[in-house]
Amino acid sequence: MGFRAKMIAAAIIAALVTPSVVAQERAKRDYDVMVTRDVVYGRAPIGVSIDGAKARDLLLDAYRPAVDSKPLTDRPAIVMAFGGAFHRGDRGDMHFTGDGAQDSSMADYCRTFAAAGYACFSIDYRLIHEIPQLVRPLDDKRIVPMAVNMAPQNIERIEEVRRLMGLAPFDDITLTHYWHTTFAAADDMAMAANFVRAYAAKYGVDGDRLALGGFSAGAITALNTAYGIGVPAKAVVSLSGGISGYNLYETTERGMAPALLILGQNDFAGVINGTRHTAAALTGKGVAAEIAWVPGFGHFYPMGAVSLGDKVSRMPVSARVLDFLDAKLSKTPSP
Repeated sequence: MGFRAKMIAAAIIAALVTPSVVAQERAKRDYDVMVTRDVVYGRAPIGVSIDGAKARDLLLDAYRPAVDSKPLTDRPAIVMAFGGAFHRGDRGDMHFTGDGAQDSSMADYCRTFAAAGYACFSIDYRLIHEIPQLVRPLDDKRIVPMAVNMAPQNIERIEEVRRLMGLAPFDDITLTHYWHTTFAAADDMAMAANFVRAYAAKYGVDGDRLALGGFSAGAITALNTAYGIGVPAKAVVSLSGGISGYNLYETTERGMAPALLILGQNDFAGVINGTRHTAAALTGKGVAAEIAWVPGFGHFYPMGAVSLGDKVSRMPVSARVLDFLDAKLSKTPSP
């Protein structure tokens, strides 16, 4: 092997095994984490087709970095939403298992992000059994037609979740409830983002450095909130999400937040196709979209699992997310 070839090989190996400079700097930080639970961030209507709509409290848990029991201030922040097919899940330590693997909970992610210096807000949102009412009208020009999004091949996984929960297969009524729930969840995350900005000083947040993220249904919700509703954000993290609800080809605008799209190698077909479409919709409007995949895993993977991404990068899922947030939410974000 010639000298040039050896140098190239060495550079590739270094890229694979050497942490980034940002990761090395982050490793020096290991903040304490202070948690405030059950914070009401808004109210939203439920039970709309049963006995008239009634509002319920929407809650979040706030995770803040601290030193000597004193929370830090002026921190970048991320609002995170759990997964569960819009049928189940919670903002705490609930885990899902599939194909022999267990995912990380929203509490796991938020503790990790807070220990690295981020304020993290794990939110709940309205689920299908609550029959949520929309808080904003739907514009047919800005959404994927229900007949397309709710086609049998696109909701096969959701039907499986219903079977696991002992629920009847979808009928016309429950299918409409599910359709509305995908939009209601984004309405709720929008309220959460506005709440964090409104109370930025109270929670030690720099309101201009806010990201949105989530897993599965929560990732769909983050994408819909940022690119469908257009809630301002500096970055979006999608863990096995995709297009569902808003038509991101129509609603994405130039200058919106860059996205990190992570999915399992053997993820659900809807997630794989949805991620491809999400990336195409964003990049088609000049919005950066970075894709990374988790080899050997399906839809459920722990945040410590290795992910493969751009520029032959190899790092745990959580480290990749933090690198992305560090770059996009710094005082002088990189392009």
